[in-house]
Amino acid sequence: MENLIICVGMFYIAHLFFTMSFSLHKVPFINWTYTGGDISGMTDLSSRMSSASDNLRQSLPLFLAFAVLSVVMEKGDINLLLAQVWFGLRIAYLLGAVINIYKIPMIRPLIWLPSIVVLVMMGLNLCIS
Repeated sequence: MENLIICVGMFYIAHLFFTMSFSLHKVPFINWTYTGGDISGMTDLSSRMSSASDNLRQSLPLFLAFAVLSVVMEKGDINLLLAQVWFGLRIAYLLGAVINIYKIPMIRPLIWLPSIVVLVMMGLNLCIS
């Protein structure tokens, strides 16, 4: 589980740079370095990366709490599998944003909702003694 937590942390750090990385040819780097910078020239891909990052930030704290509790409470076997599924779904969510598949109605919830269900399952597993 510890290795997976590290991988998820690195995935999050990569997310932080995706929005900027895909617009550097349109928005100067200096504009990304302060809150008053004009980033209105962001590409469509950068906008989608920003939305995907926002979505990750909404569930990441709960995932990290459950993952750390799984290690502390020694519930790593089942929750490791659930955590791997969650991480896979988060990667799929990012790839969906990259290829712009979310313009098709109901595709986004097919990837997002199972990741929330997995978090609920991780939490329930922690409650079971």
